[in-house]
Amino acid sequence: EPTWPFRRDGRDFALSVEGGIVANNGETLGHLAAAGVGITRVGRFSVAAEIADGRLVPLLEDYNPGDVELIHAVFVGGSTTPARVRVFVDFLVERLASRFE
Repeated sequence: EPTWPFRRDGRDFALSVEGGIVANNGETLGHLAAAGVGITRVGRFSVAAEIADGRLVPLLEDYNPGDVELIHAVFVGGSTTPARVRVFVDFLVERLASRFE
C-alpha cells in the first residue's frame, strides 16, 4: 500500500493512501489532478505550469517533510566506458551532491 510522507511538530511519519489510479510519472499525475480526477503528491517541477496558471494549488504545505527523490546515473562501467560518460557523471555528482546532503 502506498504511503505519503508528512512532518508535524518536527516529527516525520507516513500515512497510507489509496485511490483508483496509480502512476509513477509526475507529469501524468499532475495532468490528472488538473483535470479534476483527484489530488496527487508530485515534485513541484512536475506541476509548475499548472500552479502558475491556477489550475492546481498546493495542499498540505505545512506538513511537507521536504524530501527529495534520489538521482541515479545508470551506465555500463569498466574500461569500455567512454570518457565523456564518466566526465558527465562526475559533473552531476559535483553539481548535485550538496542538494541531497
